[in-house]
Amino acid sequence: MTISARPLTDSETAILGIIQQGLGPQNSADDVFFTDANEAVIFVKGPEGTSLVMANLTNLAAWRADGTISSDEELKKKWLRL
Repeated sequence: MTISARPLTDSETAILGIIQQGLGPQNSADDVFFTDANEAVIFVKGPEGTSLVMANLTNLAAWRADGTISSDEELKKKWLRL
């Protein structure tokens, strides 16, 4: 794993924004790391700071863009458990 290999894309930033709206600002771009495949990943933290789920921002953004995830509501409920 590499830390801060690149800036987040606009769509990855949008997914991170949804996470922040649902769970709070403790989930920041500073917490994102990059896999060897250059995918942006974050361990999503609840308001109390415990890790709730790992979110691959790169994949979620791509699936939202291509319609695999049909709506932001589906993203929130099914994929992010918000």
